[in-house]
Amino acid sequence: MRSTTSRRFATAVAVLTLLTAAGCSSDQASDAVPDSDAPTGTVTIEHALGSTAIDRAELGSDPRIVALTAPAVDAALALGVQPVAFASDTTGAPDGRYPWQSELAADVPLIPVPVEGTLPIEEIASYAPDLILADFAASTPTQYQQLTALAPTIPVIGDTVSPYDALTRALGTAIGREDDADAVIARTRTALADAAAELPGLAGRTALLSQYIPATQQLVVVADPDDGASAFYQELGMTLPAVDLPATAGNRLVVGPERVDVLNSDLVIILVNGGTAADLEALPGWADLPSVRSGGMLITDYATIIALNTPSPASLTYALEKVRPTLRSIAG
Repeated sequence: MRSTTSRRFATAVAVLTLLTAAGCSSDQASDAVPDSDAPTGTVTIEHALGSTAIDRAELGSDPRIVALTAPAVDAALALGVQPVAFASDTTGAPDGRYPWQSELAADVPLIPVPVEGTLPIEEIASYAPDLILADFAASTPTQYQQLTALAPTIPVIGDTVSPYDALTRALGTAIGREDDADAVIARTRTALADAAAELPGLAGRTALLSQYIPATQQLVVVADPDDGASAFYQELGMTLPAVDLPATAGNRLVVGPERVDVLNSDLVIILVNGGTAADLEALPGWADLPSVRSGGMLITDYATIIALNTPSPASLTYALEKVRPTLRSIAG
């Protein structure tokens, strides 16, 4: 359910040559005053493509971070770091900024999402990053290698979508802010636990996240309990229904509208991507779905789907409030 645009990126931006403020000679460099506020030591971040070793001293206390996904932006903001540039899909947010990202400074430049499978390497390099939070923007070895040639890179951590806490925890480790990262994650976990306690009827109910694309007549469904996008429901005490069909796109289930029955769940949160609710309501079998009959069908907007589909602590806190009325309906 990751969205892409057809926009291509210019590749004429020159790679910046970095010079130290102390000068070019080895004698001058040895006289530089170390940053006493910077964490020290080398840490290793494990991820889906292996591991990344990060020298905290090289990052310093004010690292230049390029964030290539919404969860990457969220991780930086959660730890009080303004990225020097960020990438975002502008399909549902023309300026690339989602409602829960109000702390992102107005002057941080946007790198629009490239064509799927490509990376705007020259443009990323032009921001002289000390660290690249790539997340699922680097989900192949080739993409990861391209970015690590520029700076230490944290790519996708989970197999499909990283768990909502993973990137925040990884960045906290990288910059020596582990306690702050733990506190951010704990606040979201507490909010979800409080909602589960408020709505005990959610326990054991089933839930699915989906989108319907009228132009291609496809339903895309998150049906894997190990997918990072499933944790929201699990922390509310809910489960994913068993779906006896193979995943076909990024470990997501993709079926035609004749298989609308795969949405057999107490709760369905769905986006009509490029259409209206009427497109869903016209599907044969739609009215017979359990969620439609019981008030557990939420046809929602792009931002809420992004918040759940590529989650972070901040996005899940936002999504919880958007989804809460429907949760109350099915909790009884």
